[in-house]
Amino acid sequence: MERLGVGVLGAGGIARHHGQGWASFPERAALVAVADVSEPRAAAFADRFAAGAARRYASIDELLADPEVQAVDICLPHHLHAGAIVAAARAGKASLCEKPLGTTMADAAEIAAVLRDAGVPFMMAHNQRFQPSAIEARRLLAEGALGDVYLVRSIEASQQRGPTTGELPPDLAAGESPWVWRGDPNRMGGGELLDTGWHGVYRLLALVGPDERPIDVSAALARCLHRGLAAEDTGLVVVRFASGLVGEVLTSWAFAMPGDRQFEIAGELGSLAGSETGITHQLHGWPATERPLAPVHTFTDEIGHFLDVVQRGARCLAPFAEGARALQIIRAAYRSAADGRVIPLPVDPLVDPDDLVVRSGVA
Repeated sequence: MERLGVGVLGAGGIARHHGQGWASFPERAALVAVADVSEPRAAAFADRFAAGAARRYASIDELLADPEVQAVDICLPHHLHAGAIVAAARAGKASLCEKPLGTTMADAAEIAAVLRDAGVPFMMAHNQRFQPSAIEARRLLAEGALGDVYLVRSIEASQQRGPTTGELPPDLAAGESPWVWRGDPNRMGGGELLDTGWHGVYRLLALVGPDERPIDVSAALARCLHRGLAAEDTGLVVVRFASGLVGEVLTSWAFAMPGDRQFEIAGELGSLAGSETGITHQLHGWPATERPLAPVHTFTDEIGHFLDVVQRGARCLAPFAEGARALQIIRAAYRSAADGRVIPLPVDPLVDPDDLVVRSGVA
């Protein structure tokens, strides 16, 4: 199998996790290029994950013009995601993109059209899909272990002091702190919900499965700890599905929850809960069964799957459609929080929820 030549766009904090992932598959992939506006940061990334061999570029266009780059790993600030996906597809490159897909539904529509015309592989970097507890929960649900499922709660909450201080994360080379652009509404595209909360939304979609159609969204957003932020640091989102199942996303930079649970699922026969280190299964009326699971580096498993998609034609577990639906739910959540009401979701994940609101006569 020919090694895949990979170019990384952005050498910030999240790129270090991706770099570790790419370095885990030396026979299948080679980091040949990295682009970052900070030359020291690009150089530090190349040294750490490619023994200095990766070429360093100052722009997206320069990296895409490199003939050895066959696939692009997008680790940029939010407002640059859509443009990078579109440019990579038009250049004939496969791409893996960090969350979010984009910041607006117009971004999603443009990406959909370009990917369709280009016919190149694309995958969302939904690393939490590869958490062992989530994989095991989905297996148990598919086997009917809970019977009818009533409630799925997805939790992505931890206390982050960075938004307040804007300090540079440890071990990150010189350049702008990620917390600086996260404090800029124009680059961020939203608040915590569009950032860390994205994990909670796609985890919810992964757990309920592709046959469940979300029909409406309601949300409450708050600034709890980081009062100086331009947007929320905490969000609670309720998603109703056509089957009657209720989904909930709790996400925050202000606090963590006991046990660091990432999900809780309640059904007819019992309940499930999971974290990075284990899964709990409790039939109603019986003691809980707690099973430890070995933690994994989910970014490495994510990148291994991307390689399977590109090199072996595997079915993508984090496709464009999942990213579009996650973006649609989050945009509806922002509208719900602003209006104080439930927002209906279009059947088509590419349609802006605001279009339904406007057509209903309530702007």
